[in-house]
Amino acid sequence: MTILHPTNDSHRISLLRTALESHLRGQTAGRTYLAEATADALDSQATQLEATVQTIAQAQAAHQQALAQTAAAVEVLQGQVRHTWNTVRWQVRWQGVSPAVLPYYHLRARRIPRLQNRAAWLEMADRLVQGDQAAVEAGYASAIDPVALPAARDALQAALDDLNETKQQLHSARQTGRAVRRSSDRLIRHLVGDLRHALRDQSATDQQQIMRTYGVHFQRTFTQPVDEQAQPASVSRSVAPRHQAEVAGWQLQPDPVPVEG
Repeated sequence: MTILHPTNDSHRISLLRTALESHLRGQTAGRTYLAEATADALDSQATQLEATVQTIAQAQAAHQQALAQTAAAVEVLQGQVRHTWNTVRWQVRWQGVSPAVLPYYHLRARRIPRLQNRAAWLEMADRLVQGDQAAVEAGYASAIDPVALPAARDALQAALDDLNETKQQLHSARQTGRAVRRSSDRLIRHLVGDLRHALRDQSATDQQQIMRTYGVHFQRTFTQPVDEQAQPASVSRSVAPRHQAEVAGWQLQPDPVPVEG
């Protein structure tokens, strides 16, 4: 039988909590299998991992909300920028305004700018405000919404600032989570080691039954049966000791503990 070490936070917490409950019941009955340091760390480690999982979940939720708010802010600003461009092009085409006004708004006669990211839209909003001021000074009519465009620009900047903050908080929470998982896995290894040592004189079946009450899970390792009648005598004799060794290998053996990234 192979011990299945926990590979996610829920299983880690469950194992730690189950082990603590079994340890307390054992103390009441006058039998303990865990070292004092291991037993004392179970509750605090489980509590710390639970808090860390909650912190990560909250950070993820805040980051998703910031992403949604940023996307909405980008859409509003895009609408204001495109409205300004459409206004200028309409003035040139239908109101007889000179095409010389187009460069103030970063436009060409047959082309409008293609902006690839949020920072580019934010920068274009600043350029349009500045360009509109220059156009007015040059004698042209203003083409921007003097309230809506600056407000959309400021809203996007605030959304981006909030997005960066939530991204940093999520990164920090995940770093803490990795550290807490490592310490939880280390404690679980000590827990399993204590149980192995305390139960070393008992049969494999009894070891497994008791360890299961501490939250430890097992996976049976199957061996390929050997058909001795279908093999030559020399082969049967060479295979038999190996087969017996595999059966003996069902005794509990140390296993590496997988750690979440």
